[in-house]
Amino acid sequence: MIFEHEIPEGTKLYFGKSARIKRELESYACEVFSNNGFEEIVTPYFSYFEHQQNIGDRRIIRLNSQNNHQISLRYDSTIDTIRILTKRLGRAINHQKWFYIQPVFSYPTNEIYQIGAECLNPSNFTQVIGLCLQILDKFSLQSHLQISNTKILQLCLAEMEQSLESFSSLCLEEIVKKAPFMQDVVRISSIEDLASYTANAPMFLKLECERLLDKAKSCEYPRTLISPLERTMVAYYDDIVYKGFSQNSILFLGGKYKIQDCLCGGVGIYEDNVIAKILKGN
Repeated sequence: MIFEHEIPEGTKLYFGKSARIKRELESYACEVFSNNGFEEIVTPYFSYFEHQQNIGDRRIIRLNSQNNHQISLRYDSTIDTIRILTKRLGRAINHQKWFYIQPVFSYPTNEIYQIGAECLNPSNFTQVIGLCLQILDKFSLQSHLQISNTKILQLCLAEMEQSLESFSSLCLEEIVKKAPFMQDVVRISSIEDLASYTANAPMFLKLECERLLDKAKSCEYPRTLISPLERTMVAYYDDIVYKGFSQNSILFLGGKYKIQDCLCGGVGIYEDNVIAKILKGN
């Protein structure tokens, strides 16, 4: 029996103070992105299922249209935004920086509110991180910034002749035993550690370590952590990735990627987590 006051698990309800914080957060984010050269876009809640990046993902909510085409409820704003910008709008626009404020949905009844930004020119990497930190600072939220380079892990796996699955099952001692060069890599946790390692890094890792070091230094953020072997939480992030977190809550997540043959960079601020932290007083 379902009582009248119940709502489906995973859905969100904001009212009173929480609703006010949500609106203030979105309004300020809109102001920040607009003042820094971003245009706003609002994509449809529905898209054709075949346009999804990973059609095998069972978390995608599927429906059928009146013409019996498979339709999905918006699961990933990045994929839809880049597809629409490059394939539908195409030559009608020449703007490179876009932001959106809209929810995504996953099976069975999960709602996730996001403030996102996508750059068709990924050179805006440092600017986007700075804007995310500025938005959090407005609400007195301090976070750690963790930066990684997924190509370092890929190169290490190739050198070790290991798959990602088999590597993930190994403990630290087994990893170092199989590949002694990993002993120094796993110890990297700060910009200083990375700089020291990069100076004498093996040739197959040196370039990607230098790229990671350059990006980390350019952020000029005191609470920056380096995680060279971090697995990405988003499948299509395949280069430099980063996240802002406080305790166990991820506040924003971003990185570089390639979708629709377009090299881009993007970020998503997790509104629900940010609002929860503000309500708790950090």
